[in-house]
Amino acid sequence: MARADCDAEFRQIQHSINERLALLLPPEDEPPPSLHGAMRYATLGGGKRLRAALCLAGHRLFGNPNPEAAREAGCAIECLHAYSLIHDDLPSLDDDDFRRGQPACHRRYGEAVAILAGDALQALAFDILSRCRVPAEHAVEAVRILSRTAGSRYLVGGQVADLEGEHTVSSGELVRFIHSRKTAELIAASLSIGAALAGAPDKDRIEIHEAGRKAGFAFQIVDDLLDLEGSEEKVGKPLRKDEERRKITYPAQYGAEASRAEARRLIADATNAALKHGDEGFIGYLFSLIVERAS
Repeated sequence: MARADCDAEFRQIQHSINERLALLLPPEDEPPPSLHGAMRYATLGGGKRLRAALCLAGHRLFGNPNPEAAREAGCAIECLHAYSLIHDDLPSLDDDDFRRGQPACHRRYGEAVAILAGDALQALAFDILSRCRVPAEHAVEAVRILSRTAGSRYLVGGQVADLEGEHTVSSGELVRFIHSRKTAELIAASLSIGAALAGAPDKDRIEIHEAGRKAGFAFQIVDDLLDLEGSEEKVGKPLRKDEERRKITYPAQYGAEASRAEARRLIADATNAALKHGDEGFIGYLFSLIVERAS
């Protein structure tokens, strides 16, 4: 696919996901309005919908038999992602007052409501995913992938390791542990959930999941670089906090230039893996957007 075609496809996906999320989220005037307002604020207030797009692309890679189910799954993933960002921003975790250029959810609605909005979004993610109209075994596999990703071995466990690693002696092994779990796994899951809903053979789904892990690891490296060198106006939140808190990051361990090179290598490997499975360029395009954030 030409770059212009990929741009147009991504814009269409973003519009479709945003429209559907607006319908799936409880309306703000439904009691309790503060909770539902916070859920909508955190989910609809920006975001590129990269994970949803990867889910749709992973589904299309294996025949695209149920595009509506893939869209629903993309919305579920975006709800879970929004929950993770709400909790990440809390004072007891990363302590960020801004997200996507606007006050973080806990600054807008208070800590208690923000925590509960995150809890509700996680529950809604599984509600949406479980109702995808696909063969039962495909839906069960998709739920298994997302629940495993969201738990203590990946997303939550990576966040704990990140917190406990502050002000400690870093190592390459610990950097890889945190990055692969806190960030990379949800990006990998986005691709493989789409593939699972299409009924992809286990071997192929596992291979595309691994490609997503490489791209997701690159995503976190780029995030670390943006905190070190990026523009607060473009990123939408205060930067230079990783160094202040002595967080364990790839640039802190290996330096900025080596980090950029590693991100490019990971994206190239991930792109080649997607091409092997028949990607016509759209997944590679989505992966390229990860690196371009730091260029």
